[in-house]
Amino acid sequence: MDNTTLGSQAWTEVNYQPDNYSSFVRTPLLGKSTRFSLCREGQEAKQVQQSSVVFRRKGTEEWGDTAPVGRIEAKVIGDEGEEVKPVGIISLGVEPAEFLQVERLEPKSTVFSIHWNHGEVEVEDARKVDDGYEVHKADLSDGRPLLCTLMPADGSTPFTLELHLPFAGFNITDPDGRMVTGELKISVAELSVFNYSFVGNSSDDRFAVSLSDLGQSYQYIWYEDGTLSVRNRYGNMEKVGDQPATGKLSALMMGSFNALVKHKDSRWRIMVAKGSVPVEGIELDPVRLARSVFQRLQEEGVDEDALAEELLVREEKLAFQWFWLKADDWGYEHLSDLLGLDGIEQDQQKMMELARLYNRYDRFMQRLRCESLAKKSPAQADMTQMRNNRRKIALCLERLQRHASGEEPMWWLNSEARHETLYYFRSFHSAFTGIR
Repeated sequence: MDNTTLGSQAWTEVNYQPDNYSSFVRTPLLGKSTRFSLCREGQEAKQVQQSSVVFRRKGTEEWGDTAPVGRIEAKVIGDEGEEVKPVGIISLGVEPAEFLQVERLEPKSTVFSIHWNHGEVEVEDARKVDDGYEVHKADLSDGRPLLCTLMPADGSTPFTLELHLPFAGFNITDPDGRMVTGELKISVAELSVFNYSFVGNSSDDRFAVSLSDLGQSYQYIWYEDGTLSVRNRYGNMEKVGDQPATGKLSALMMGSFNALVKHKDSRWRIMVAKGSVPVEGIELDPVRLARSVFQRLQEEGVDEDALAEELLVREEKLAFQWFWLKADDWGYEHLSDLLGLDGIEQDQQKMMELARLYNRYDRFMQRLRCESLAKKSPAQADMTQMRNNRRKIALCLERLQRHASGEEPMWWLNSEARHETLYYFRSFHSAFTGIR
C-alpha cells in the first residue's frame, strides 16, 4: 500500500509501479502503469485498471476520465450509489522518465533539461542555459531543497516538485536526499540512513577518509565500473578492498566515531554521538523478531531470497544481528497461536502440513543466522587497524561470548553497545570467526 485515503467504508489506494518513480524527483508520479485499488472495510483490496478510475483537480466537483495536470485526486468507480474516498496524486501529463534529463555534469555544477509542454517552468537556484538549466553544487551545499515550480497554461493552480540531481565529485546526502557539507554530527543509527556518493572522471578520481580515533587513513580511487579501490595511506597505498561508489555512510566510517573526508578543497567532518539511540515503537525481543519472520514467510508468493535480504538490512536499523537468535527463540511453543495447534492431535494430515511448514521456517531461520554471521563490510581492516583496535575488538568479542553462554544477552545492552558490536564485527570480521 503506497498511499491511502481512509475514514469511510470504501476508499481508494494508489499502487505505484517502478516506472512511476523518477531518479530526479522525490515523489512518485502518475504514469501509464500506475494502478489503483478499491478498498472496503473487512475486504481484500481489489486492484483495477485506470479505465475504472476518474480524476479531478483538488477543490473542484467535476470528475473525468482524463487526469488533469497538477496535484489532483483520483477515485475508483464503486458500485452504484457507493461513496468512495479519493486519493491525492501528482500528474505531470508526461511519463515520469521523460520529465527531466541530466545533460552533463560539470566540475562544480549540473546541467539538466525539463520536458514539459503544459505551461511555464521555474527552478529556484538555477539559471537558464542553452540546453536547459544549470545549478551549482555550492548553491545547495547548505541542505536547501532544489524546487521546481510548474505553472499550467490553463490557469490552474501551480505546483512544486522537489528535485534530486547528481553532482560530480564526492557528496553526502541526508535521508531526504539533500546535500550535507562541513561539520556533520549524527547518531550511530543515522549512519545507515545518510548516504555517500562519488561521481568521478579521468581528472577527478579520488578522495580521502581519515579515521582519527582508529589512527587510519584511506584513499578511495574511482573506476568507471562504479567501484572504488580502497588504499591504505599509512601502508604504502596497499589495496585493502573494493567498495561501491554509492552507499551508506556507515561503510565509510568502518566503526569510527570521528572521520574527516577530503575531496579537493572540500572537507566533511563527521562526528558520531556515542550516546544510546532508542528505536521508537519497536521492542527488540528475539521471540517477537522470530514471530515476525514466520508471519512474513507465510505471505503468498514470498521470495525467500528477497525476504532474507530485506531482513538483513533490518540489522542496521535496529542495532542487532540475526545470529544472536537461538533455536529456542523460534521454537514451536512460541508459534502455537500462529500455527493453530488446537485439536491437531485428531488431524494427522494437518499435523504433517504444519510439520512441513515449521521445517521450512526452521531452515529459513538457520539460513538467516548463517548469512548474518557472514555479513561483513566491503573494506576489511588490515593488521595495523587490528592492533590499534584490539581493546574494542576484545570488548565486542567478550559481549558475543557472554551472549552465547547465556551470561548476558545482547538484547539487554543499550543501543550504543549493540551498534558498536555490529560495526566492529563487520569491519574486523576475521577477529570474530570463532563466534557461532
